[in-house]
Amino acid sequence: MRLCRPLCLAGALTVFFAGPSASAQGSPPLGAIAEEQAVFDPPAPPTLPGLTRRDLTFTFETTVSVIEPEPPSTGGSAYGWSAHGELELPLVPRRWFIGAAHEIASAALPGVGSKTLLGSPEIWGRGVWSSVRGLASGGGFGVVLPAPRNLTGAEQDVLQAARTVRPWDAAYFADMTLVARPWFDIRLVTGPFIFQLRQGLDWSLVVRELMPEEPRYDLTARATFYFGYRATEAIGLGLELWEVYQLTADPRVNDGERAAFAISPSIRFMFPYVQPALSMLFPLATPLRGEVETYYAARLNVGFTFPTGRRSDPAPGL
Repeated sequence: MRLCRPLCLAGALTVFFAGPSASAQGSPPLGAIAEEQAVFDPPAPPTLPGLTRRDLTFTFETTVSVIEPEPPSTGGSAYGWSAHGELELPLVPRRWFIGAAHEIASAALPGVGSKTLLGSPEIWGRGVWSSVRGLASGGGFGVVLPAPRNLTGAEQDVLQAARTVRPWDAAYFADMTLVARPWFDIRLVTGPFIFQLRQGLDWSLVVRELMPEEPRYDLTARATFYFGYRATEAIGLGLELWEVYQLTADPRVNDGERAAFAISPSIRFMFPYVQPALSMLFPLATPLRGEVETYYAARLNVGFTFPTGRRSDPAPGL
């Protein structure tokens, strides 16, 4: 009893001066953190963003492609390469974001030539609502800024071949064209399965003198659907499907060539600060505006996360 009293007194003084424990102060238990990461940070698609990111993220993607071109190219297959980089900053973690993207594309056509092209920059802002129940939805608005391009006829043929591999980003390579890009997002995470959809429009305004038969305005619909399966904590498998459809009538494009479909199986590895993904890319129908016969491509996508040290607030709808 004599020994117990000093020990009890010392313990009481320790608790008094140390203050409440971490649990009493409201720090989330490890199980809650794991649940949050499983719902809000699932493996992201190679093309679409992780909707509910907490930290600053830089994504780099490079694509190597083999293209079967249309005339005037002769003598076999063409080869293409592109690099896409984007940076997205959360203004409010998991809720409000701003971002910017830029792209470079290159192609070599037998009998025509080769060319490396710089894409126009894009800036955007987006917002998202999310819940620990696995549902997230939101929308955004992006703008592709106009940039001049002085291309010869041969260089224009190279450009057409290069941009068909990523038809959803063809707006980056328009000549002196302002493009407004509104969209909405929705994602459902249930167990190991991930479903994500982005539906958007590209409204283009040519701000230079028009070429023969070129319309001043153009409207294109874009849709991307992703189905993913988290095989393990560190590995995600997925399948992306795109449709790009030119809504505005254009005398230079046949009606049967307005729609472009593509599919891409992928695998992503989830490491703490780096998330690389490998994928293949194939057209399901006529490539963009029928500018090439067909193509196939391999893609490497790497996401880099830069922790800010901030935790998100509890998700709404709990």
